[in-house]
Amino acid sequence: MAWGIQTWDAKGLPNNYGLKPVSVVGTIKLAKGQVTGSYSFAIPAGTKVGFVPALDKGSTGVARRVTASGNTITIQSANSPGYGNYSASECEIIVFLENA
Repeated sequence: MAWGIQTWDAKGLPNNYGLKPVSVVGTIKLAKGQVTGSYSFAIPAGTKVGFVPALDKGSTGVARRVTASGNTITIQSANSPGYGNYSASECEIIVFLENA
């Protein structure tokens, strides 16, 4: 017997896939105030890296931009709120695989 919840898009196709499994390829520990860095990972062809900030000690203000491109996570200075901009508090970045 099947159980759970199902949702559909406007065309009637199922669009609820539950939890998305991920393959973690590494973590990056960022120091308080760190606003530069580049971290590359060996990944299979046809994939790219993604990330999620975690274990953040917290602070206010924006000072760091984190981006993912191909097999690299880049940390840069930032000075305004926006997508990918974070405080420069001590934290960890969890790096995972996505299909390219």
